[in-house]
Amino acid sequence: MEYGLDQGTAPPSRGQQRLPRVPSRGAGSSLPPTARKILVAAKQVLSTKGLSALTLESVTSKAGVNKALVRYYFGSKAGLIEAVVDEIVLDECASMANDLSAHTTVTERVHSFVAGVRRMAKNVDGYRAFFDVLPHGARDRGLRRRLTYLYDLWYDWNLEWLGLDEAQADDERAARLRAMGAFTAAVMDGIAVQALIHGAEYDVEPTLDVLERCLLLMLEE
Repeated sequence: MEYGLDQGTAPPSRGQQRLPRVPSRGAGSSLPPTARKILVAAKQVLSTKGLSALTLESVTSKAGVNKALVRYYFGSKAGLIEAVVDEIVLDECASMANDLSAHTTVTERVHSFVAGVRRMAKNVDGYRAFFDVLPHGARDRGLRRRLTYLYDLWYDWNLEWLGLDEAQADDERAARLRAMGAFTAAVMDGIAVQALIHGAEYDVEPTLDVLERCLLLMLEE
């Protein structure tokens, strides 16, 4: 595969100032121009028409390229879908990222994290495509592995953003931190779903207030 993150890439290392550590652009930003054009076209088709419309014909027609180039750069339609998922997840994480000083307080970290969730809730176009792919991931072994890998990274990024160091923890504490990483991701998924369903009428502020209080209480422990 010539796209996105390498399957063997280790989780991000800790201790840097930028939290979470994500690319400033999506997973396909380092691809050759033609591959990038294919990836952008696939993401547009998925976002506007859904997974059922994501065919090699629709993507290559929109990108203005030959179908053989999809196989050359991505291996197959399945490889292209995985690349699109990478792009969506990394784009969303990059859009939420903030520069945080190593001396940022817990309260400031939580406030920054909640602000990132707020931005996500007000711009859920990327999540629309992600949630269209998600049920397919539950049935497709390869895509499920990829989603599991990306969620694991997401847990790490959330913990880093909140200033938590899983690597230095004993087994019991590491398990609790891991659960917190999963909890924050689950909350963000849930908020994104509600924002998609309710649209402009969705008032995310009461939920974010509860989230901020919960995070501060948990971090005090």
